[in-house]
Amino acid sequence: MFVRLINWALLATLIGTLVSIFTIGAGYLFIKPSLPEINLVDEDVLQIPLKVYTSDGVLIGEFGDQKRRTIEYKEIPQNLKNAFLAAEDDQFFEHSGVRLTSLVRAAYQMVQSGEIVSGGGTITMQVVRGYLLSRDQKIIRKIKEIYLAFELESSASKEEIFALYLNTIFLGNRSYGVEAAANKYFSKSINELTLAESALIASSAQLPSRINPIRSPDRSIIRRNWILGRMYKLGYIGKAQFLLAKAEPINLTQLDSSFSLDGRHIAEIARQAMIERYGLSVYKDGLSVFTTIDSSLQQAALDSAANNLYAYDKRHGWREPANLLSKIPDFIFKELQDGNLDILYQDSNTLDELGMRQLNISVIRDFFEEFANSDRHSVGIVMDVKPDRIIYLNNSFQLESLFWDDVYEWARSRIDINKLGPRPQNFYDILRLGDLIYLSELNGNYYLDQVPDAEVAFISTNPSNGAIKTYIGGLNFSKSNFDRVKQSYPQAGSSFKPFIYASAFANGYKASDKINDAPIIFEDSNLESSWRPENYTGKFYGPIRLREALVQSVNLVSIKLLREMGITQTQNYLSRFGFPKSRLAPDLSLALGSSSFSPAEMVRAYSIMVNADDSKDLFFIERVVDRNGKTIFQNPQMKNKKKNIDGFPWFQTNLTEEIKPFYLLPPIQKESLAPIDPRVTFITKDILREALSRGSNGRKVQVLNRSDIAGKTGTTNDAISTWFSGFHNDLVTTVWVGTDDFSSLGDNEFGSSIALPTWVDFMKTALVDLPEEDWKIPKGLSYVRVDRETGRPVDEKSKNSYFELFLDE
Repeated sequence: MFVRLINWALLATLIGTLVSIFTIGAGYLFIKPSLPEINLVDEDVLQIPLKVYTSDGVLIGEFGDQKRRTIEYKEIPQNLKNAFLAAEDDQFFEHSGVRLTSLVRAAYQMVQSGEIVSGGGTITMQVVRGYLLSRDQKIIRKIKEIYLAFELESSASKEEIFALYLNTIFLGNRSYGVEAAANKYFSKSINELTLAESALIASSAQLPSRINPIRSPDRSIIRRNWILGRMYKLGYIGKAQFLLAKAEPINLTQLDSSFSLDGRHIAEIARQAMIERYGLSVYKDGLSVFTTIDSSLQQAALDSAANNLYAYDKRHGWREPANLLSKIPDFIFKELQDGNLDILYQDSNTLDELGMRQLNISVIRDFFEEFANSDRHSVGIVMDVKPDRIIYLNNSFQLESLFWDDVYEWARSRIDINKLGPRPQNFYDILRLGDLIYLSELNGNYYLDQVPDAEVAFISTNPSNGAIKTYIGGLNFSKSNFDRVKQSYPQAGSSFKPFIYASAFANGYKASDKINDAPIIFEDSNLESSWRPENYTGKFYGPIRLREALVQSVNLVSIKLLREMGITQTQNYLSRFGFPKSRLAPDLSLALGSSSFSPAEMVRAYSIMVNADDSKDLFFIERVVDRNGKTIFQNPQMKNKKKNIDGFPWFQTNLTEEIKPFYLLPPIQKESLAPIDPRVTFITKDILREALSRGSNGRKVQVLNRSDIAGKTGTTNDAISTWFSGFHNDLVTTVWVGTDDFSSLGDNEFGSSIALPTWVDFMKTALVDLPEEDWKIPKGLSYVRVDRETGRPVDEKSKNSYFELFLDE
């Protein structure tokens, strides 16, 4: 009987073995057609990110992943090998691609949770998982992964697999492979890494996007030290090596966004354009894109926009800061108040994604990251408040003191946008324990500050060729990457009026013609009710010349002009400036700029006004250079511009594209539109030159001491949007300042108080390289003496006459 039982057991085992072999074999044959070819794993291409530059070679953007040269197994330092083995798979050289114990553990977790929780993966499985399959936690994917691991192990040596793993693994911050990571984090090759640096690179293997030395150095240190401990436990290093490496600080040489000039909005536009034309391969092909941006003008625009927006913000008082007192554990806050920074480096009760206990510093760092929405500030948490000084924890995790200064008199509590509280006398009036504060740096000293709610859009172009020279889509790209130059459509306000007047001059009106500026009620079928428009000054001027009406930005005259010309006829003319007819208001409010246009559309319209007889569409890329320095695209408008920048030759004989420029806006279909008479635009420009030299605007612009510039302000109802578009014959700029939620900027804010000063400060730099020149009057346009009262030509010299521009009959 016993023998028979043994025989049955052996038979059952044999049958079970045969069934298992058959099942595995059948499963392999079933899945095999859907498995990728194993030789795909061996393919290797040097990946170089897409880089975006200004016209003069300043890096403003980098997109895609970096992969350095391929390294062979024999080149890998022993410490780096051991760090990855200790972190990921210390039995790699013993198993055949799959570890049964790890799979059993993963299966048990799956049964408990109902889904795959951990992969149970070896280094071999990570190779096939990361680069041949999706990363979805699906059972069928896990089965495929196991089969591929066996197949890879049968076709490649352990050394080849391990080298492949270290060459292809993603290690954060666009770095693929250990050579790229060593260069990114330490500016070293792998053979120059210390033991601690090798372990630090290995610490990013599991969650590279979230745990890497740049984004979370404290969490990387925890993981690094755990890896060092594993290396010591496995006998890879001695105790002295372990202790020395564990004590070594992180010394990074590169930050994630190390651009010397902020051009991120235009760099993002360039990225999208490159993908649209060349496909997703641009992320690794090593292309260099040279935009039309001028780095010195861009920096001047950035400085001017920031300075004026911060000045505006301070005019409207102090906003209560976010408070973190209830979010930081009491014992941590108390220890920090007592000056005990060591508490930051003690274990917290929070576990990270890898199940490792975080340090308290990670909790604080998360708060800093949440509120670090300013490109121009450092942040801190108030730990102690006294009348004349505060102590705060800065984002470098040091305690610092800040002393009261009379400069903080601006920080009057904001009751609403138009009402402020009394001037603060000390820190008690504006700060509390736990407040998160922003600090700006000036000449080595830090000052309390705040991030403006208002936003800005700034764009400049050369009207002679359409090249965009400056581009700011918002004050803080870190806070919001929304592009307000191209994607926002605020009402144009009075900055639109010059085009109404140009339409009038094109339809036979003269700048000396008079229209009565008097109260009137309009009954317009396109309006919901009768309309009683007023001037922003609240007064009326009576009969007024068109020149003076545009200088004074008189509302009633613009409306009456539009009514006399006809809305449809005026819309047809306005479309010649690039304004889509479908978006032009169909009623008399069109005269006051009720239509909504992006700052990009406004700067294009003013560029056409400046260069009406040869207007150009706006473009933003001069040329594209491949990884070998060959120019593969060159904008036709820039053919005569030849220069070398940082080793990039301007022209090569293998130019593959000269057509289809990279336009910022869809090109205007000029062939379907009648041309614009340059005499008409010259009259309009001349009036805008006068407007800029008179009154409060003239006082602001006087500092520029130039007679060859002009422009127009604009303010919409309730100061929701403020504008200024200004120009020199070689540079046209549009500035918009407003809020994303369409709230008012304040009762006493206008285009002349925010947007105009921003342009003036910018032009202090821009005009240095723009020669002063007399405006040349187009043929067919003459100065004629006219009477100020009648606006009609007079023959005799009179005290009541002046010279006005007339189109020749």
